[in-house]
Amino acid sequence: MFKDEHRYYAVWCPNENELEQITRSTFLLIHDLHWGIEQYHRALKQVANIERFQVRKTAAIKTHIFSAIVGFIQLEIARFNSEIINWYERKRNLFNEVIRSFIVNNLPPEFTISQ
Repeated sequence: MFKDEHRYYAVWCPNENELEQITRSTFLLIHDLHWGIEQYHRALKQVANIERFQVRKTAAIKTHIFSAIVGFIQLEIARFNSEIINWYERKRNLFNEVIRSFIVNNLPPEFTISQ
């Protein structure tokens, strides 16, 4: 049950007898592993922009996919090392310094910036 409705899951078991051995705790472990995979795919799409490319040649597409995965790995390493809290934090703050620099460099001389 999830949110007052039944949910059904498909599990691949090469041996029919294995299906009978799945307990609630085993199911929860499988479910948690599945959720981790879902989060990974969502991050690849939303943070690493794996689906957004404007190239058509096979080599360029492979390069884009490779770069998106490497970028995600860098985010995961930063999260693991506690440099960021989550993957979305880096994306949110990515251009803050660039925007600040642009504003500071283009202000009229009568404005002053406090550091």
